[in-house]
Amino acid sequence: MDPWCCSDITFQHMEGLIRRGLLRAWTSIEEWLLPGDEASPSLPDGYVVSFAHFHEHGLVTLAHNFLRVMLHFYKIELQHLNPNGIQHMAAFVALCEGFLGISPHFDLWRYFFTIIL
Repeated sequence: MDPWCCSDITFQHMEGLIRRGLLRAWTSIEEWLLPGDEASPSLPDGYVVSFAHFHEHGLVTLAHNFLRVMLHFYKIELQHLNPNGIQHMAAFVALCEGFLGISPHFDLWRYFFTIIL
């Protein structure tokens, strides 16, 4: 695995994302943090790593509890997903909410996406 590269993101770049409506404004609650000089990310509880390029290309902050459940169940973080993985989850949520009229149900997800050998 390649080593973690220190981030070169600046507060000005983050302000640009806020002005473009791609990121929520920084408040005293500290909804997002700038990375430090650590050799690998060390996050406070409840935070996930997200990349500016994700937001510049349309990904918004975690909006649905189903995504949080998925990340927790599979013991992964947002940066471990590729665009196709995110699309699968979004399509499943759209199927449940838009067509079936139910909240996304994790057991239904596992029924559709379990690999049986």
